[in-house]
Amino acid sequence: MAEKKHVTAPPETRVYICAYCGVVSRDSDRICKVQGMGTKADWCGIKGTKPPAFCQNKTKSDRWQCRKCGQTALNPELLCEPEALLITE
Repeated sequence: MAEKKHVTAPPETRVYICAYCGVVSRDSDRICKVQGMGTKADWCGIKGTKPPAFCQNKTKSDRWQCRKCGQTALNPELLCEPEALLITE
């Protein structure tokens, strides 16, 4: 079986940012409270300033973290080197 190659989204991909935990998503309905919008280029590759956090409402906790910069996203294609993130409370 061939290994699946990761394909990243282009830098101009629009993302929604969650005001509660800082995670980003391509879809506004996948985050609890929209803080604003940006592009993948606005945060991808920039070292995260906060540690990854659980969804405050505990409903949207499936997330990915970039091995390079530590940013978190609900869509793996928004990260350069994603890995599934397991957060413990």
